[in-house]
Amino acid sequence: MKILVIRFSAIGDVLLTFPILQGLKNKCPEAEIHVLTKKEQAQLFDLLPFHVHQWVFSGNLIATARSIRRHKFDRVIDLHNNLRTLLLQVLSAKSHWQRVRKYNVLKWRITTFKKKNLIVPHIVTRYAKAAEEEEYLTPLALQLPKENVPDLPENYIAWVVGAKFKTKQFPLEKIRETLAACDLPVVILGGKEETLFGDTLELEFAHVISKAGKTTIQEAAGILAWAKAVVTNDTGLMHLASFFNKPMLAIWGNTMPAFGMYAYQTEKVIHAQVSDLSCRPCSKIGYKECPKGHFRCMLQHNTTELAQHIKNLVKD
Repeated sequence: MKILVIRFSAIGDVLLTFPILQGLKNKCPEAEIHVLTKKEQAQLFDLLPFHVHQWVFSGNLIATARSIRRHKFDRVIDLHNNLRTLLLQVLSAKSHWQRVRKYNVLKWRITTFKKKNLIVPHIVTRYAKAAEEEEYLTPLALQLPKENVPDLPENYIAWVVGAKFKTKQFPLEKIRETLAACDLPVVILGGKEETLFGDTLELEFAHVISKAGKTTIQEAAGILAWAKAVVTNDTGLMHLASFFNKPMLAIWGNTMPAFGMYAYQTEKVIHAQVSDLSCRPCSKIGYKECPKGHFRCMLQHNTTELAQHIKNLVKD
């Protein structure tokens, strides 16, 4: 059997296909599994404990559709589900095309009318339903040898400071306040955009080491795998950390767990939210700047409480 799974972006969405790919492997051990994604995300699949065939989407729908027709897939599972993948189906003349449900209307109701009692099913649950493999889902446990991890202090906290959108990123001044109240060793993770962010914290705090912008995805995964606990924004590495089942403090800004993108399969997680704001959530994704200009969803976090949460996660 040949199966094609499609998910173009973003990092978190692509990482959360991992349980589905494992479920397909559990269900059909002999299946030949292919994934179609963007070039920036392709290396993520090297973290899987089994092989999948990686296709890099060039942006050429006609050429991609021809490849789909040529491979004669038994199943195509569309975990992206947008106009582009609809055109791919039409161009590839594939009648049976399994699609994930996106719940966009429900998300719109939550953001527009601030219906905080409404909950979108977790994206892994929706992926599994699209792939018809709910009963084959098992906890995904990635394994990374400790020798592949840079030399780091014992019992360190991995702190993920990056985020694609500014309204999902815990501000530098709030991290400073939290670190001042928590003297545990901390390793900063983030993308190249956060290099200066992390270096600034490393210079200011003796117990901080910054790896932001200085690691491959495999090295970042190793740092998460061997951390005592993880502190993170609503961002891609939060989902990667969940595959190691690390105690976690997730700091939420303009988004919220009810959108169905919280850490999957993490047994001990604290969701820190400023929940009494009438303007939150303002988006299911995020913005470059706070639409209201005050950024209270992040600036009103109590850093003394956050520091205590971190200490408790390590102690437990």
